[in-house]
Amino acid sequence: MSTLDDDQIEQLRRVWDRYGRVTVVVAVAVVVGLLGGRFYGQYQGQQAQQAAALYATYQQPSPAQADDAADVAEQLREQYPASSYAAFAALDQARQAVQDGDLDVAERHLRWVVANAAEPADRGLAGLRLARVLLARGDVAAAKEAVADKAITPSPVLEEIKGDIALAEGKSSQARDHYQQALAGLTGDAGAAALINLKLDALGNRE
Repeated sequence: MSTLDDDQIEQLRRVWDRYGRVTVVVAVAVVVGLLGGRFYGQYQGQQAQQAAALYATYQQPSPAQADDAADVAEQLREQYPASSYAAFAALDQARQAVQDGDLDVAERHLRWVVANAAEPADRGLAGLRLARVLLARGDVAAAKEAVADKAITPSPVLEEIKGDIALAEGKSSQARDHYQQALAGLTGDAGAAALINLKLDALGNRE
């Protein structure tokens, strides 16, 4: 067996002095990073579970909490603003406000989702509904701005709303084009197709 002579031992010591501590620091940093990622993932999971529990309370409050749904929704917005559960509650509150004829409240809830939701799909859905509310209020320019949000993906619903906006602007030809595109993209939604056909019929001169 070969043995290390004094020069080789000295070289190894120098290498350790120069790089050994760096290696240890890097190794510790990697371990800390892995553990940190693991604990952060667990924290996110716990946050999601807590938000889900609150949303379940919002959907089905106990008899003693029947009048507190708005407070639960507010708690979701304050404690878990980036969760989809907070967005779901706000979207539901906007729906209820529209049914009650309170478009100001509906707009407020929808704008909160657009501004705070972490998921693009949630922001996109809120943006489409916001455009409808703004159109119902007669604010065509704001509705047009709402559908320009990048979170809104192409869809028949978007085309229909763009048709409604164009019609409100007095642009019948553009409205017809948007309605036809919306109709072409629909599959299996007879109700929506019937409504768009009514809008096209109202425009006249269908191609």
